[in-house]
Amino acid sequence: MNLCIVCNFITKHHTNIFNLMMKQLTLIAVALLVFCGVASAQQSKSDETLEFRPHWSLNLQAGAAYTIGELEFSKFISPAAQVSAAYNFHHAMGVRFGLSGWEGKGAVVVTDQTYKFNFLQLNADYVLDLANLFGGFKHNRAVSPYAFAGIGGAYGFNNDEAGEFAKDYSGVLTNYWEGSKMFLVGRVGVGANFWVAKNFALSLELNGNCFSEKLNSKATDGVNTDWQYKLLAGISYRIGGNTRPSAAYAAKVAAEKEAMELARKAEEARLAAEKAAAEKAAAEKAAAEKAAAEKAAAEKAAAEKAAAERAALAKANTINVFFTIGSANINKEEDKKIETLVEWLKANPEFTISIVGHADKATGTSKWNMKLSENRAKNVKERLMKLGIPAERINSAFMGDTANQFSENNKNRVVICQVE
Repeated sequence: MNLCIVCNFITKHHTNIFNLMMKQLTLIAVALLVFCGVASAQQSKSDETLEFRPHWSLNLQAGAAYTIGELEFSKFISPAAQVSAAYNFHHAMGVRFGLSGWEGKGAVVVTDQTYKFNFLQLNADYVLDLANLFGGFKHNRAVSPYAFAGIGGAYGFNNDEAGEFAKDYSGVLTNYWEGSKMFLVGRVGVGANFWVAKNFALSLELNGNCFSEKLNSKATDGVNTDWQYKLLAGISYRIGGNTRPSAAYAAKVAAEKEAMELARKAEEARLAAEKAAAEKAAAEKAAAEKAAAEKAAAEKAAAEKAAAERAALAKANTINVFFTIGSANINKEEDKKIETLVEWLKANPEFTISIVGHADKATGTSKWNMKLSENRAKNVKERLMKLGIPAERINSAFMGDTANQFSENNKNRVVICQVE
């Protein structure tokens, strides 16, 4: 099977292959997150005094790219470069953000000619350090193989060569784009860092990039994606190193030292403990007595404050419903007072309302005024109940003209609504 047949097969099936790979990588990533989070220690297996330190690294790579096409392999080779910054938040995992791209190629089969175009690509990758993942963290590994999967966006431009072919061979470049165009990108790849110094490595990477629509301006057998593979080599610099003093080791040393100190001072500690226990008992007794006194004072103050606050609320929301001479009908202005009171009572269900009907001495007979004050109280109560206040929250009474509350005679034609 020659290379063209292989490339055609990949072109026809790469979308399904990519989707399958992404699903599998997602499942693997989830499983590895659980595995690494639970089972993996971050103390270095090479030196127990050190542990993993989250860090950034910078990477610069260049090499060659191969854009899948219908002609022979060599005609689709183009230059490629990648610069990125990676953050290793776990000894076996990290994220990488980068800018890559350079040049891609396509072909017109009828003339056996290729054309080139340029693109820049922003990438975000999820990276797994395979050696640390399966072998545990070693801070001084000579070789660190890794695998990654990611997404990105590509900005295509300089597609003029394809434009010339599109003019000359109508219908060949059915997805030709001019000017510039944005593409979505899915990525997978593998690589390795070869550490030649503590924080300096030579790197080698192979990655595959799947572009949305048609990066090469062509549509093949209904497939709307393009693949480009890149082989890159470069350098990687780890900022600040990947280790720090091990907290676990420091705790171990401290524990051993503490054990020796405890053994030497055992007798002193026993005597000091007895003395401290006696002092503690006396202090606890005094503290308990003080706390009890403070609690009683606080409870008294709280009760007084609550009573004062309740009284203030009751006074603030007490209303007087005034009536016209000889009438028990509630006018609109006085009804608004009742509606406002009802809203407050609904919001404060712990309060009740006491209503007392009155009539003025200067009008009517005592018998008539007693009945009038009763009707006034009855109407206010019925209005309160109609607006939603239950009868059990209302205490009702009437006093005729026997207990006028106001010096102004007109004001004694009233129902006093006292919140309690």
